[in-house]
Amino acid sequence: MAAVRANDTAVVQKLVEDGADANIRTSPNGWSALHYAVRNGNSEMVQVLLKAGADPNYFGTMEGQRGTVLSVRPLGLARAAFDLVSLVPPSRIEGTLRHAGLDDPALLKSLKDSTAADRYRKVVEVLKAVTKDT
Repeated sequence: MAAVRANDTAVVQKLVEDGADANIRTSPNGWSALHYAVRNGNSEMVQVLLKAGADPNYFGTMEGQRGTVLSVRPLGLARAAFDLVSLVPPSRIEGTLRHAGLDDPALLKSLKDSTAADRYRKVVEVLKAVTKDT
């Protein structure tokens, strides 16, 4: 999970080759490693995790709350990130996220990157191909 959160694809690849659980979660109801790869907008890591058996249809919440409307599949997270970077000017992304209570530093950094729209579009495409009820 630490390698995924740090956006280190090479380490994640090595870990899954060594048998690491591609479905690891922050808590029983928490986000999976795949959620964090999506949050980072890293389509290569998403593919590594999917190939290793990560469940693209798992609903989880960042903090592991149970039965909440905040539960999201990785594809929903990717679509929301893509929509945000496509519709909100880069100068307003940080304020928009903070206003919504989404002030995660890694998410802010990823969404403010000049390549964000392209990265999240690729993640959406990868996940659409493997997710039920797209």
